[in-house]
Order: sequence, then C-alpha cells, then structure tokens
Amino acid sequence: MVFFVSFVSFVSAQQQTFRTSTLLVEVDTIVTDSKGQFVAGLTPDDFEVLEEGKPQKIERMYVVTGGTVSTVPPQPTPAATGEPPDAPPPVPPAAPQRVFVLLFDQEHLQEGAFKRLKDAAIAFLTKEFRQGDAGGVVIGSTMAGNQITSDREALLAAVRNAKPSAAKTSRRLELFEWPRLSSEAEAIRIALVNDREVLAQAVRRACQDDPDACKNATPEPMVMEKARAIVNELRPAARRTVMTLQALASGLARLPGRKTVILITEGFFVEESWADLRQIVGAAARSNVRIYSLDGRGLDTRQVNDMHVLGVMDPAGGMPLDAYNTSEDGPNTLAVDTGGYPIRHTNKFAEALTEIARDTSNYYVLGYRPANPATDGSFRRISVRVKRPGLTVRARRGYLATAPSVSTSAPAPAAERKAAIETPVAAPAAADATNATATSTATATPDPSVIPPAAGSVGAPAVSLRPDSSDRVRELASREGGVERSSSLASQGWDRYQKGDLEGAADLLGKAVADPSAHPWVHYALGYSELGLRHLEKAAQSWEKVRAAAPEFRAVYLDLADAYMQMESYSRAIDALKAADARWPGDMDVLNAMGTIQVRRGALDDAIKTFRKATDARPDDALAYFNLGRTYELRYFKMRRYSPTEARWISNPADIKSAIASYEQYVKLGGPYQGHAREAIQNLQWLK
Repeated sequence: MVFFVSFVSFVSAQQQTFRTSTLLVEVDTIVTDSKGQFVAGLTPDDFEVLEEGKPQKIERMYVVTGGTVSTVPPQPTPAATGEPPDAPPPVPPAAPQRVFVLLFDQEHLQEGAFKRLKDAAIAFLTKEFRQGDAGGVVIGSTMAGNQITSDREALLAAVRNAKPSAAKTSRRLELFEWPRLSSEAEAIRIALVNDREVLAQAVRRACQDDPDACKNATPEPMVMEKARAIVNELRPAARRTVMTLQALASGLARLPGRKTVILITEGFFVEESWADLRQIVGAAARSNVRIYSLDGRGLDTRQVNDMHVLGVMDPAGGMPLDAYNTSEDGPNTLAVDTGGYPIRHTNKFAEALTEIARDTSNYYVLGYRPANPATDGSFRRISVRVKRPGLTVRARRGYLATAPSVSTSAPAPAAERKAAIETPVAAPAAADATNATATSTATATPDPSVIPPAAGSVGAPAVSLRPDSSDRVRELASREGGVERSSSLASQGWDRYQKGDLEGAADLLGKAVADPSAHPWVHYALGYSELGLRHLEKAAQSWEKVRAAAPEFRAVYLDLADAYMQMESYSRAIDALKAADARWPGDMDVLNAMGTIQVRRGALDDAIKTFRKATDARPDDALAYFNLGRTYELRYFKMRRYSPTEARWISNPADIKSAIASYEQYVKLGGPYQGHAREAIQNLQWLK
C-alpha cells in the first residue's frame, strides 16, 4: 500500500500520536526470485524508486518477515567524506496484523470444484490462520456473521456450511445444446461485438452437428438468439460479483494495516465492468487491500472457457474457438493492479492458499520524501525497480498526493483493534444498489492497454491506465483550486456522483456546465455520470470539451478512447490516441491502448507497427513486448488456412518466430506474466 505518514523521531516508546512534520511516502514491495520465493537480505541500495519518472532517495526501509518487523539500515558511507554520521535508525513499527478474506464467487464456480476449494480453505484456516490474525468468509455476496473476526472456529464453520450454486454448471450445459457454442466468450463476441467471423464459425459448427437442420434455412438467427440469452445470464451474475468486491475494497478501510482478499472464481463477464474494476482498484489502494485470485478450474482442461491452451481450430481454418475469452481478465486485473497476483493451472488449492499467506507475510516497506512535496490531490505514478538481475518486483503503481492526517506511531490498543475487527464489513445484497459507489452501474469496454487473449498465450490482465474516476476528477479540479471553489450546482452534482446517484449527478452537473465559466472538471465529472448512464455520445461530448479546454490533461484522451470503443467508433478512438501520442511521444499507456484498439478492429498490421513503435521508444517496457508477441500470434492464426489440394496448413512462420522473440524479450525484462509468456513460447515452438 502506498500512503502518507508523518516523519518525526520517536520521543518515547509509549508515545501514541504525533503531528505532521515532513511527508514520507511508504511503498510495500514484494521481491521474488525466478522460483517465486521471497528474496531476503536486500538493502536500500538494491532498490530504485521513481516518482513520475524521477528518482527518489529511499530514506527509510523496513522488512516484514512473518510476524517480525526489522529496520534495514542504509549502507554505511565512507568516513573520509567528512560528513556527520547518520542518525540512529528509527524504531520499526509493530508487526502488522494479518487480515484474510476468502471470497467464494459462488455463481462463477462449478459444483464439482466447490468441495475441493472448501477443503483447501479449511486446510488454510487450520494451518495458516494464527493467533492475532483476523478474517472473513464471503459466500456469493454474503459475509458470514456480517463481520471480520479473529475466531478461527467461526470461520471454519462458515466454510463448512457453504453451499455451491448450480448457476455455472447450468450455463455450461446450456452451451452444449444445439446450436452449440464453444464458450461464453464466443457468445459475447456474437452478441456484443457482432463479430461476423465468429458467428460464421458457430453457424458452420451447427450445420456440422445437425446437417438436416440446415437444409431449409440457416441457423444464424438461432445462434444469435442463443448468444444473446447467454450474455443476459452473465450480466447480473457479474454485477453481483463486482458489487461484492467493491463493498469489500471500501469496507475494509476501517481495519488498520494490510488486508488480503482471496478471490476464488473461474472468471466472470467483464466486458461491461471495466470502469467498475478501476473503481475497485482505486478503493483497494486507499484501503490497503491486496487481491489475489485463485482459478477454481484447476487443471481441468475439459473446461470450455480455458483460454490459455491452444484452442481447437475451426474446420475452415478460422481463429481458435476461444481466441477472445476475457473471463479471466477481471480477476487477473484486480490481482495484479492491487499488488497481488493470480494463481492458475493448479489443482493444489491448499498449497496455493499457503503460497498466498507466505507472500502476504514477507515484504519490504520503502519510504521516501517526494521531491514534489505539494499535496495537490494529483495522482503520482510510482515505479519500483530492483537492481539485482533475475528478480521480480511487485508494488503499487502510484498514490494520491493528499494531505496527511494525524498518525499513530504505535499499534492501537487491543480493545480498539478488537472493536475494529468486529465492526461489520458486509458485502451488499445483490439488489442493494444504494451502497454502491458512484460508478457501480457504469459500463465500459475492456481497458485499452492489453490486447484480447490469443490462442496459446495466457490472457494477461488489462493494466489500469489511470486510477478511478474520482481521483482524476480531483486532480483536474485541483488546477482550479479544488471542487469546493466551484459553483454550488457543480459541488452538489459532484456529491451526488460520489454517492452513486448518477441521474441526480448528471442533472445538476448538466445545469452547472450551462454556465460558460464552468471549470473543465465539471464537464469531466458530467462525462463520467453520462458514461454510467450509458449515454455514451453525451459522455464523449463532455470529454471533448475537456480536451479542448485542458489539452494538457492526459487522462481525458484515454477516457475518450474508452467511450469511443464502447460506441464501436474505433476511428475516433484511434484519433484521440493519436492526438495524445503527438503531445506525449512515446507514452507507453497511449501506445499500448492504440495497439489494443487496432487489434480489436482487426487491423493487426497497424497494431504490430504501433507496438513496435512502443518497444523502440522504450526498450525496457516489458508490457509492449508482451502485447507485440500476442499480436503476432493473433495474426498467425488469422492468416492460417488449410489447403485441400496440398493437404496441409499454409501459414506464415515468420509471425511465429517474431511472436517467440517478443515473448522471450518479455521474459528477459521480467514482469508478472513470465510464466504466461513461457507457456506461449512452448506452444508456439510446438507449432514450428
């Protein structure tokens, strides 16, 4: 978690509070080796912290190992420098309390796997949950006991009493009924994207399964109807999952220290929830919550939704049947963007949970005074690197520069901790929309920074391009003195937006922008309100006004790209990103977003040029190489055709070679998807 603390010396071990002196930013950082093991023994000299691309001096460093916290002193400076010796290192904080919440995504878990996952959770609570820990169990959208508790037996009883839902199994069986669809992903491509190529594959499959049914009429209307019906089933289930995660990310803020949410799921419909996921990531950052996802499918390769093995090719040589599956992108995004990670392709669920417990118990805390001390409410990007080769770093990607409040230098008394633990942190009921955040009903297409999964590669999560909308509105408003200095209508509209009243927010903000002197942030907030109400054209119009009034505000270009993508106006989305690229040449978020949209519109050649431009501009940017490899891979499968006369597949082996080279460069640079890239390399080498 990245947060502000006050930086003063301890007066005594009994001192409970102190006032703000100089700002210090602290960043929790996990460093692992090639085997995924925590790397101990690092010093401040082994790290490099960048804020907005500028190096920062690490002034404080702690290491948390298990239940102990130790100060890591800086390397001694030579006495010959004549400088006075460093002050004694500060007393490290008390060992943090561990908080675990097990979230069984009931509607997205098949009945067959549910018992094995329950057994794993029971083993985890029995062996890993120790004295001083606190936890909760959420089944679907209900937290057992409606509270976080330190009572292990209560948690065990909650897991034992958990019952599976038949929803996921029922949807899977429905897919196999004629006209058969290969996956939920295929239904989404047909119903939402109107992908004619995917529809044609499904129609050909239907005619092969039942030739008599196709003699008199095409089954295309029935395929379309079935695809829409499946998507209509996926929507509410995904909404309930997202609302539960939002409630946890926000509600856990009342507990001190780091919190860990373990999302146990097989993935969910994410196409209309990307804005919500960004809200969850932002709330998790403020609440010091990390999310880890555990794929409940394990090694069951019979699952029709498994994106990350080579899909069976369509008989006519089209794209792999699962080439567009995004069901895992939601859990993966939440895991990586909050500082956790996804665990997939394993049936050893108990060992996976133990791995998460170990990961959350060993980390470094790096503290630095920002070169820019202003608390202007802006979002500042952080990059943490380790100088030793072969190591992987996970840390949050930024923080909101807000003024610190009075902090405590010692743990809260036991009675206060107990009261905080026993405060209810319940997930909302499925129909309770009043507790949702301002954009809980907002919908968006996938965040344009990582391209759709390709056959043979693991679907890496979409990477958040910016924090949640509230943070960006505050950032823009800070340029005009803050939200408070705007008109009464604008302030009231902003308050409605934050409370989740999108209709009321749009009404008041719409009246506020009628004033020609309305600040750009009012138009920006109105755009988010309109987006949440699915008024896409109005949202884009508001953001175009922001771009015209504040062309230096980078985030609005990415917002426009999101809105235009939802409208399937890919040309306008590309135009917005090209304008951003002209203003910020070599910006990796912009280039990755542009390449992603080009992939989605089928312009794979253009996408390859864009991702190559990104790798040329930033040879050290791993994500660009991952996206480049994926695009070469997609183009290979798209161009692959079967020649009946030659009785063989005709393809372009150069694309396989380029894809492998790109993935290998990603592995060399390091990143959270190294295992995914290696799997893709293995599959592509088999095709060679």
